Amino acid sequence: MGYDTVVVGYDGSPDADRALEAAADQVGPSGTVHVVTASHPESAARIADHLRQLPPEFREAYEPNAPENARQQVALLRLQGRGVDCEGHVVVDDPATAIIDVAEREGADLVIVGSRGLGDVRRFLRGSVSARVAVHAPTSVLIVHGTPPG
Repeated sequence: MGYDTVVVGYDGSPDADRALEAAADQVGPSGTVHVVTASHPESAARIADHLRQLPPEFREAYEPNAPENARQQVALLRLQGRGVDCEGHVVVDDPATAIIDVAEREGADLVIVGSRGLGDVRRFLRGSVSARVAVHAPTSVLIVHGTPPG
């Protein structure tokens, strides 16, 4: 038995990699894993600055979510390599809200997150993503911890 709809937060960190593997292990044979990668909205000034740095012929091809899309593609290919049906969601929002919103929209049976991601400063200022997801998710949450040092 496995879950039909699993949502996993993915930021490319080692704990997110472990969460991705747990999602592949937890989803049922006919289930789907929804990989959520959050992107913080760029300010208009920062976008203009990025565009000024590009050669004119490349300015139309600027993709502000390129790093998130690339990171997520790695996750989707790993799941597909294990024979897991999956969908990607790059969401412009803070990570916890993005994961919760996708879980609600997709009717998730389980949400999986790593215990630590890439944002140490943000976690200090706003609380950990995993803690916020655990409190506010519409379903059960599995928090995957890294291997203890030693």
